[in-house]
Amino acid sequence: MAQKRIYGIGQQWLPNLLEKKAVYVDKTAYVYQLAHHGGINYFLSRPRRFGKSLLVSTLQCYFEGQRELFRGMAVDKLETEWVKHPVLRLDLSNGKYYDETSVDDICGGILGRLEDDYGIPRQKGEKLSDRLSYLIKTAYQQTGQKVVILIDEYDAPMLDSIHKPDLQNHLRERVRDLFSPLKSMSQYLRFVFLTGISKFSQLSVFSELNNLTDLTFEPEFEGICGITEEELFTQLKPDIESLAERMGLRRRKPMSYDEAVAELKRMYDGYHFTDMMTDIYNPWSVFYAFDRGWIDNYWFSTGTPSSLLNLLRVKQIVMPELEGFVANKNRFDAPTERITDPIPVLFQSGYLTIKDYNYVTKDFTLGFPNAEVREGFGGSLYKYYCPEYFGSSDQMSSAFQRLRIKETTFEQFLESTRKWYSGIPYSITDRNQNEQFYEALFYALMVGVGADVEAEGQTSDGRFDIALKMQDAIYILEFKYGKSSAEATDQIIKKDYAVRFAADPRPVWAVGLNISADRRTIESYDVVACK
Repeated sequence: MAQKRIYGIGQQWLPNLLEKKAVYVDKTAYVYQLAHHGGINYFLSRPRRFGKSLLVSTLQCYFEGQRELFRGMAVDKLETEWVKHPVLRLDLSNGKYYDETSVDDICGGILGRLEDDYGIPRQKGEKLSDRLSYLIKTAYQQTGQKVVILIDEYDAPMLDSIHKPDLQNHLRERVRDLFSPLKSMSQYLRFVFLTGISKFSQLSVFSELNNLTDLTFEPEFEGICGITEEELFTQLKPDIESLAERMGLRRRKPMSYDEAVAELKRMYDGYHFTDMMTDIYNPWSVFYAFDRGWIDNYWFSTGTPSSLLNLLRVKQIVMPELEGFVANKNRFDAPTERITDPIPVLFQSGYLTIKDYNYVTKDFTLGFPNAEVREGFGGSLYKYYCPEYFGSSDQMSSAFQRLRIKETTFEQFLESTRKWYSGIPYSITDRNQNEQFYEALFYALMVGVGADVEAEGQTSDGRFDIALKMQDAIYILEFKYGKSSAEATDQIIKKDYAVRFAADPRPVWAVGLNISADRRTIESYDVVACK
């Protein structure tokens, strides 16, 4: 068996990663390119656990002139000067911002440690902006070199207080004060780099940084975080080979290199951050799979988007609408005082990604990047809508698996679905008396159990609700509320929704479902052959 390498999962300090001889995907060519880009102030948004903090530590080591650390890497061949700059790094993710004093306590502690580094007595009681200004000027005077400012997770205070507008406004003002010197002290600055998940509060926090360059949608920096397909197939090829071997042993069935690649792509690929559509893999999940020797859900399980799910509900956006959602590029460049639009934040957080870009209309087509995110989001959405009924998902998962292996008929599966709907508490259905809710709930559950489903599929004469694709058949489901199942199947047949699958050899069935307004479950259903 091939020897498993060390992956240093969660390690954010580059020297420690290299000291352990852990795998490092070389991003130093991007570091050199960014350092010589010509500007001073830069911002990058990427999802959580995508390597932003490791990138910040790489920038720190580079600007500190630690050439020996980079021997053999791309930057070693590019950089010739290796000037040592003073670096002030502020990581705002080192704490929780749940009260009005949190910014002063957490950021004050960060500044205090930096003051210790430069022999400055801790300036407790002074304004954060004054302390940062004095630090910048002192660092410049002591070294004779311009200062580098690295700010990691700048938006942590605002994200922690998203449900408390008054607290969020207070924290935003404190963060704004902290970073206000970044323009007035520009004569002392060589490079300023900020990372975060969201861009929603960028304008208000950095209102004075009118020359802030946003790299989020820049094609030349699309691969600066995450793992590109080229990097996967070159730098990480031995790890794919080891993964295939270990998975084959564990499942008692050989797995080829190509099979491992296909499964990695299905689960972790699909992130696109610009219109260039460069394939980016989730590094957290890829390295976890390599380390565990098993492909599974690793990234989504580290956090659930409860605040975003609530916002989707408030805005009446259901999960089926997110597949193929069209949004104009300007929608992503409209910073607001607080999050009111879930779409840009779903993209910036990694739950949605770019599937296509129209250069004429400047519209992005969005969707879930891969199976890991899609299934995880479906499960979380179902749990959010039915928290006290979450255990029922196991029943439906079992019913679906029995259908998949042909232990039951499709009609028997619908009977299981009828019973499942019947068990949803009245308190939930009473707030959602429409067919869209029942469709969205069924779709989220099917996605969560790993079914191959398509929602809102368009044809020349309309769009169907859901297509459930099984190994030996395709079922087009149309939901009605307080009407009739025959009306639903007639709609599928008359509008010829089956034409969407004309090239598919599998038989297509029209499935009409009528939800009773009184009983809040399937009152009747019809299953009719389409082709």
